[in-house]
This record gives sequence, C-alpha cells and structure tokens, in this order.
Amino acid sequence: MIRRFGGGIVSLGRSAGGLRELAPTQHALIGGVFMGTYLGLEWLTRVHELQALGITLWNPAKALSLGLLLLKGIAYAPMLFLAALLVDLFIYGAAKSVTSTVATSMAVALGYAVLAAGLKRGLGVALGRSDLRNVIAVLVTVPAGTFVIACVYCGLLILFGDMPAERYWEAVRHLWVGDTVGIIILLPVAMAVFGSVQRLLDTKSTALVIDSMVFLAGVLIALWLIFSIEGAHEYHFFYLLFLPVSWIAMRAGFAGAAIGVSVAHLLLVAFINWGGYPASTFMGYQFLVLALALNGLLLGAVVDERRSSDELLREQHAEVVRVTRHATAGAMGVSLAHQISQPLSNVAMYLHVGRQLLADRPAEPVPIAELLEKAAGQLRHAKDILERLRDFVSRGALRPARTDLGALARKVVALAEDDARTHGVLVRFEAAPVPPVTVDALQLEQALINVINNAVDAAAEARRLPGCVNVRMAAVDKGVRIEIEDNGPGVSDVVAKNLFEPFITTKPSGMGLGLALSRELISAHGGTIDWERMRPDGGARFTIELPLSSEVGYGA
Repeated sequence: MIRRFGGGIVSLGRSAGGLRELAPTQHALIGGVFMGTYLGLEWLTRVHELQALGITLWNPAKALSLGLLLLKGIAYAPMLFLAALLVDLFIYGAAKSVTSTVATSMAVALGYAVLAAGLKRGLGVALGRSDLRNVIAVLVTVPAGTFVIACVYCGLLILFGDMPAERYWEAVRHLWVGDTVGIIILLPVAMAVFGSVQRLLDTKSTALVIDSMVFLAGVLIALWLIFSIEGAHEYHFFYLLFLPVSWIAMRAGFAGAAIGVSVAHLLLVAFINWGGYPASTFMGYQFLVLALALNGLLLGAVVDERRSSDELLREQHAEVVRVTRHATAGAMGVSLAHQISQPLSNVAMYLHVGRQLLADRPAEPVPIAELLEKAAGQLRHAKDILERLRDFVSRGALRPARTDLGALARKVVALAEDDARTHGVLVRFEAAPVPPVTVDALQLEQALINVINNAVDAAAEARRLPGCVNVRMAAVDKGVRIEIEDNGPGVSDVVAKNLFEPFITTKPSGMGLGLALSRELISAHGGTIDWERMRPDGGARFTIELPLSSEVGYGA
C-alpha cells in the first residue's frame, strides 16, 4: 500500500517488516531519538561489566529495542545494529576487535528482530494489549529468546578471540540476566502505557494516591529490612518485596503491577549500588527480581482479566434486562391489543347503530340512549383492562422496610460508573448523612437506576467535554432529597411538556417507559420527582424527594 504523509511517499507495508508509512524525516527523527536514548541507557546502567566486553548485569536498553521493533516493525532493526555498534565504540571504549564488534552488533540486531517477529507475527503480541495471553507470551518467550541471543553473542566473542572459552557459560549467564531483567522490567511498563493504563487513570485520584503511598512505604520498609538486619543471609528477607508488589497488582491490575515492579527494582538497584555489593550478590538479586516480576505481572494480568470478565458479565446482564423489557413491552402490547379490541369494536358498533337510529327515528331517544350507555360501559371495561395491565407491568407488590438510602444510592452509582466510563462520562456522588427511610429498596433502586442511566446517556452527548453526572443526597424537612444533574444537551420544549408520560423519550432507541415507571414507583412511596433546566443551552437536574415514613400507595 502506498500513502502520502507529510509530503513524503513510502511504499513499505507488511512485506517490508511492518514499517508504517511515514515521511523520511519522521523515520530519521524516530531513529535519532531511539539511538540517543539507547546510548544514554547504556551509559547510565553500566554496572558490573564483565571483562570490559560490554556485558552488564542490567541492560534496559534491550527493552527499548524490543519495544521499538514491536511498535514500528522489524524494518527498524538496522537502527538497533547502528546503536549497538556506537555503544561498543563510544561507551565501552572499543575493547573488542573491529570484526567482533560488527559481528556481535549484527547478532544483537538480527536476534532481537527475530524475537520481535516471533512475538508479533507468531504469537500476536502487541504493545497495545496487556491481556493475560499477551503477558504469558512475553514472560515465556523473552527469556528463551535472550538466552539464544546470549549464546550466539558469547560464541562470537570466543570465535574472534575476545574471550577465553572457559568463561563462556559465565558470560552467557551474565548477559542473559542483564538483558532479560531489563526487558521483563521495562517492556511491561510500555504495554501498560499503550494498553491498560487508562483503567489505572480511571481510578479515583484519592484512591490512586493512597495506593501509591502504601505501596512505596511497603517497598521501602522491605528494602530497609533486607539490607539493614545484621547477621541475616543476604537474600533472607527478599520475600518481603512480594507483599507490596502483590498488593498493588491486586489493587491496580497489570498497569499497577508493571509500574510497581519497575519502581521496586530501581530502588533495589539503588540500595545495592549504595551498599557496594559485589557482582555475585547483584546477580542473585536479579534472579530474585525476575521471580518477583513474573509473580506481580501475572497477578496483575489475572486481576485485569477478572475485571474485564465482570464488566462483560454486567454488560450482558444489562443487555438481557433491555431485551426482557422490550419483550415485556411487546407482550404487553399484544395483550393490550387482544383484550381491548373486543370492547372497542363493540363501542364502534353501538355508535354506528345509534347514528342509524338517530337518522331513521329521531323521535325515539330511548333506544339511542340505551346504545350510548352500552358504549360507555364498554369504554369503562377497556379502561379497567388498561389499568390492570399497568398495575401488572409497573407496580407489583411493595415490601417497605427501613433502608439506608445512602448505601442504596452508592450501590446504584457504582453500577452506573462502569457504563458511564465506557461513554467517557464521570459520575460523582456526594452524600450528607441522612436518616433511614421506609421504602421498598428494590423498587426504589430501579427508579434511581432509570433516572441516573438517563443522566449518563444525556451526559455522553455533552457539547462540553467531558460528560459529567452529579448525584447529591441530603436531608430535608421530614424527608430526603436526591438530585441527579447532567451536563447533556437538555430536554427539548416539545418533550418537556410530557416528559413523565409513557412512550415519551429523547433517545432514538428508547421506549419512553423509564421516567414514567420511576414516577409511579416514587409516587407509590409518597414521594415526588421533578426536573428543571440547568442552563439555557442544556443540562438537566432531576429532584427526588422521599418522606422518612409514608403509607405506600399499593401492594400488599
């Protein structure tokens, strides 16, 4: 496929390694930023280097390389080759021979290109997806791939005489640990940023701050215990780090786990460097960090999967409720048509006969009056049928009881938040202490759901983003008031006149029964529901007032 972009033409599609269609200047910019960052990371993390060969026990630059290849395609592998070459020349002082430097740089570029292709094309891994399948694929494939690359890399060093053969497995272990830890620690952060960080941002800011502070305090306490207790084995208390990492994974899912593991590792590295520990100790901690990362990342991915399953279940439940309502309305319509067709037909017949009698025998009013009386009786019969159907569908039997209205409202708001989040709507709940009220909790909950869902739907169409719904509750004289406000487009004048009547709706796919049913339910509790415009250009506020105790209007 050929596309124009920014004044340049590039015709590289999937056959060219997945390189996106970008202008040459943009390719150069991406490559320059990548190589500059790569060299900077190599310089910053040059810890415990093996024999001045550029093999360190921590190499986050490899995570940057793999992330670029996954995001932009393996056509960027030459930039990785050039970056590795420049690192050997300028960071590690060209300790290897020229031939060995070129060969090992080529091995790194080809090795990570193959690893990225296997992850992306073979296993379907993408930085924008942090589901459990993707996470497992990364955690299993990356260590295996880096081990193969380490074996080839160290083999080339021996081949070109830069390292004695007896140190081969030591070098392989050194290189494998550094590259694997660098990728396993940082690549999930990129996956979280591109995939699941929005879920983390949707968390309430107060809860996010508290969770972060608790996690950081837990990590610092664990590190203090690990490195401060004299006489303990150097790895004896490492398991304490599993507690805060597991906790943040359960609280914030994969995004929290990825960020938490990286923070814990950075602090651990700082403590190790500050303490001046030898390479053997550092390697031991790196192995333990791999176990910590595997545990935290898998737990975070499982938590996200569980939450996604719960959200899907709620959506399916909502769809079932919607379909059931439509089916109920359809059944009601069929029943209504069937039951009132006969009395209406009789009314039409009586009126027709009465009109004929009036034309033929106007002087005899008695038969005409009898026909009109029969017609009126049939109309009363039709009215009774309609009232019975209305009672059956909308009312049922109430079971009033003392109810914590604040807890009930919080439950409804929590249910509404999931749907609101998918529409980009923020739902806020403010509740002052209110006394218990005597209501049928189930029926009142349905009424609140109807009104709040209507507000969310309206806010989703807000002209001023983001959409917002505010739910407030406060005690009033001998009762409780609930206000539901939205910043949506408002209610048109045509609909406003009959807003609480059945089959009146502002939604293209709405049935117009929600507000009518809510008014019936609230009225049955002795309460009232009303609305007003927030602004001339839109917005609406629905106000529900309920008495503390009242005689219910129906039910037994």
